[in-house]
Amino acid sequence: MPPTIMIVEDDEELNDLLQYNLRRVGYQTLPIWDGGEAIAALERQRPDLVLLDLMLPGADGLEVCHFMTADEDLKQIPIIVFTARGSREDFDKARQYNVAGYFTKPYATPDVLRHVEKVLSSGLHG
Repeated sequence: MPPTIMIVEDDEELNDLLQYNLRRVGYQTLPIWDGGEAIAALERQRPDLVLLDLMLPGADGLEVCHFMTADEDLKQIPIIVFTARGSREDFDKARQYNVAGYFTKPYATPDVLRHVEKVLSSGLHG
């Protein structure tokens, strides 16, 4: 069974674009548009990777990171962060959760796909 990637992105166009490109190369996707919804979904399902926007309705991406790292099972799931804010402070906040990647919007989709493959094939996280 192909890896499942949870896409937590409230911008519908970006979420759709990530879904399309990830499915095109063989991954299963689980689209989520809200941080609170992501937390609820993570309680039911364990994806192989989470692509996570930081600025979300419901709960922001850092709250989702905190939730995941506080859980023994979930903290093993790698997280790749996406954000429109590219300050060093934002980067440092995300890095405290040992994220496996950090992309500033706008990003190049091929770069994201390469990094997803790298993370999933190497078990890179933390």
